[in-house]
Amino acid sequence: MKKNFFRSLCATAMLMLGLGSAQAEDIDLFVGYNQTTTSAPNVLFVVDNTANWTPLFAAEMNALASAFESLPTSKFRVGVMMFSETGGGNSNIDGAYLRAGVRLLNDANKLNYGALIRSFNVNDDKSNGGKAGKMMAEVYRYLSSGAPLGGNNKAKADYAGNVFGTAASKAIYALPGNPLAAINSSTYIGPSTANCARTYVIYISNGAAQDNSSDTTISLNALRTAGGDTSTITLNPSGSQDNTADEWARFLKTSMGVNVYTIEAATATGGQGPGWTALLQSMAKVSEGGYYDVHAEANLGTALAGAFDDIFSKIQSVNSVFSSVSLPVSVNTQGTYLNQVFVGMFRPDDSAYPRWNGNLKQYKLGVNPQTKQLVLQDADSVDAVNKETGFITPCARSFWTPTQLNNYWSFNPSGDCIRTDPITSLPVSGLAASDTPDGNVVEKGAQGYMLRQVLTADRNVKTCAPGACSALTSFVDGNASITSTALGAQTTTERTALINWLRGLDNKGDERKDAAGNPLTSTTAMRPSVHGDVVHSRPVAINYGTDAAPQVVVFYGANDGVLRAVNGNQTGSIGSAAPGSELWSFVPPEFYGSIKRLYDNTTRINFPGVPVSVGTTAPKPYGMDGPMAAYRQGTSAWLYASMRRGGRLIYAFDVSNPAAPSLKWRRGCPNQDNDTGCDTGMSGIGQTWSAPKIVKASGYGAGSTPIVMFGGGYDKCEDVDATTAASACGTATKGNKIYVLDASTGDVLKTFDTVRAVSGEVTIVNDGTGLARFAYAADLGGNVYRITIGASAPAGWELAKIASLGCDDPATSCTPNRKFMFGPDVVEDNGMYVLLLGSGDREKPLRSYAAALSVANRFYMLVDKPSDTTWLTTEATRCNGISVLCQGSLFAITGNTTPSATELAAKKGWYLALAAGEQVVTSSVTAYGTTTFNTHTPTDSSVTQSCRANLGTANVYNLSYLDATGQNGARFQNVVGGGLAPSPVVGRVMVGDTFRDVVIGANPDSFLSPKGATVKAAFKQPKGRVYWFIQK
Repeated sequence: MKKNFFRSLCATAMLMLGLGSAQAEDIDLFVGYNQTTTSAPNVLFVVDNTANWTPLFAAEMNALASAFESLPTSKFRVGVMMFSETGGGNSNIDGAYLRAGVRLLNDANKLNYGALIRSFNVNDDKSNGGKAGKMMAEVYRYLSSGAPLGGNNKAKADYAGNVFGTAASKAIYALPGNPLAAINSSTYIGPSTANCARTYVIYISNGAAQDNSSDTTISLNALRTAGGDTSTITLNPSGSQDNTADEWARFLKTSMGVNVYTIEAATATGGQGPGWTALLQSMAKVSEGGYYDVHAEANLGTALAGAFDDIFSKIQSVNSVFSSVSLPVSVNTQGTYLNQVFVGMFRPDDSAYPRWNGNLKQYKLGVNPQTKQLVLQDADSVDAVNKETGFITPCARSFWTPTQLNNYWSFNPSGDCIRTDPITSLPVSGLAASDTPDGNVVEKGAQGYMLRQVLTADRNVKTCAPGACSALTSFVDGNASITSTALGAQTTTERTALINWLRGLDNKGDERKDAAGNPLTSTTAMRPSVHGDVVHSRPVAINYGTDAAPQVVVFYGANDGVLRAVNGNQTGSIGSAAPGSELWSFVPPEFYGSIKRLYDNTTRINFPGVPVSVGTTAPKPYGMDGPMAAYRQGTSAWLYASMRRGGRLIYAFDVSNPAAPSLKWRRGCPNQDNDTGCDTGMSGIGQTWSAPKIVKASGYGAGSTPIVMFGGGYDKCEDVDATTAASACGTATKGNKIYVLDASTGDVLKTFDTVRAVSGEVTIVNDGTGLARFAYAADLGGNVYRITIGASAPAGWELAKIASLGCDDPATSCTPNRKFMFGPDVVEDNGMYVLLLGSGDREKPLRSYAAALSVANRFYMLVDKPSDTTWLTTEATRCNGISVLCQGSLFAITGNTTPSATELAAKKGWYLALAAGEQVVTSSVTAYGTTTFNTHTPTDSSVTQSCRANLGTANVYNLSYLDATGQNGARFQNVVGGGLAPSPVVGRVMVGDTFRDVVIGANPDSFLSPKGATVKAAFKQPKGRVYWFIQK
């Protein structure tokens, strides 16, 4: 029912292309999201039946047969290929043949295919020698319905009417779906790819294949004829480099989207062994599959079963979960991060209702023991990312998730994890109803699980009085300041129900049902949806302990209206709070009016194209959804929380005692649509999107008193898809500010006026002592600013517009407007400052926003030299008389070429032109000369294939900040899964016993996957290059 609603909604939205929407948000992307694959995936097993299989035969065949017999019914289509055999009835052409074509594993076929595997004879079914390159060519010929290379004229081939062999073989041949119509057929009947069915190859290897030079020539010529890339993939060791199996795997991926998984069941430490291992790893790598080394496992059968379970779990996984990722912001005394990765999650409701599931999950960084690559790992030190979806793998178990199965989710079982009991060889039951493994199911396990263990009466929920909001009070029924009017309650009974529901009580009766389908409620227990969606809030953490004995508290906001403080430790308690437990939470009074909307859950979100027939719609309600910041000095610890679309306020808390917070101050305006109640000097503030930045300056408090700086925020008028340079905001000035406040008292020290709203963070440039020297910011009009701080008091700080790259003055010409939604990354280089930032409108991610789609977006590298008073004035001749950097000041990079040093020396930076419709949707980070950022291009329904998910194309850029040179010849790569990336994060983390510089958000495998940052031989790290830490 829910899927049908979203599909019809998607169709309606497509009919409205070009009409735009009155209001836009980045969550509009999910209106068109659906999992397009509706058919069971095709999985072709290649069984190594060479003489090498003799010692492994029993374990391998039992594991494979058990895998077929225990798979979920009708979830997969499976086939079996083997190396060619000799003897009567077989042609003398070797390679591989289809022993069983790819067919749906319904209940009957599960048994048929299991029986076939169990009928194999170690001698009678043995091949005369494996030819891996020719085998991969045969795979391609079958999958593409081409001519057999050597797979026909084989006695045991799966062709219609075959009556040769065992009863188990004959049972297979008698099924519909034979790959060959006759033994000598000249064309394969390939597996169906209708309804977007994906295809996978799983190769079980028992040792090095025996391709000779003639075999290699045949397979290479076949690859060339098919249109594949015949360039040799370099291997180390190179013993099997001439084998074309990995070149074929590369071609299968690029031509048909096939992923190859290789399982090494036997290998040798010498001779051909290391080179063969390198080939198997390469086959998996170039096809974006996976490599499994099980040869050294004590129980080969159990190890194979585990590999099969993992692969099948990943293959059937569906990603409908979205996330933001963060390393802890607090650092130890050496300026390194703890090895903790917090991922805030959310899943949009399929029917566009406002109550979305959410969670906070924790993972860690580790090194894959087989590939030696840096990876994201779960609590059991297992790789946590599924390369098929780009999200968490179905069998991962995050920290705080129980190790033992439970049946909490029996009323709504979900999840794709497949596991086999190593003793019984039967599938483990109950996984879908259990919190563990939580995998890619947003609501399972993690902090949500820990919160559901608490009775609602015991939860420590804070708030403050509407209006005054000068101190924290308890969010309970007995708090008279929480009025029925504020909540929109019609009766005192409804008021009590709303308050208790927000605290987590399962009193609505619309989430759980008993076995008979009757609604369930509770007078004490938490509801399943007690943890709301974490959409934009990026977790921030403070370690109150030491590296050896961490006491980590993680703070973040969710759109159930609750800011949370959680024990972020992986193992240690904080007082009586177990790891993952909530210490306290806070509900801002500005959210009171949205509680009933979530409780009722009947008014849908006004996504673009919502038909009138669904009734009244309204914008999605948001809580404390903005970025956060922390300050730690001695025994003092302060937290700063913004609201993004949730409001126009900044909250400051004293969290020196992590279990007993107090409110330091609240500044801004309590109302979204008027300035009633605004604090003095704050009426110009917009929605608080800009991350608060804590700084110290020599001109204030002798450099010891902290200051908080943030941009003026975002005006909702920017949501309109306007075709004019001034956008729909006209003369509106909400957010057109940069604020400087005393971090302790909240007193306004300085306000700077900007041309347009500043939604991104203000980037601080410190001197060698950690005191602020300059600050840089950008606005939604394409302008960039420098604030000169120096030794002056804040009243004497000066703002200068240093670049005009949008449409706000004569220095440039364009319509509609080019926007900077994120602040610049800053690199200090030889006395100059290099600013790196990109343009785009993340809030308009659909092609239906025609004006935003038409903007020529770019990524910019700007050079600023504050010490040179003529640096900007000399640009007036290039910029229509305006003393700023403009497009003419920069070298235009519009193709794949790299500008020369001479060309760059004549300019004051460069810009990289993006593709039509492409937008920069994240901030950028720079590590060791490489700048990373992410872009998004909306799906074009008029040209895209129906099998492509419509989250759009996500690209990750990794390029030199000096000249935009890409890594390994490419500036960008497509990110698995598409969608809108969270901003990349960078830090130094102790992984095992080694410090590693890590960027999360730079890896095309996933937004969540880490990528190591390494020092280039010719690169000298600029001083103060990136400002990672809150302490210095």
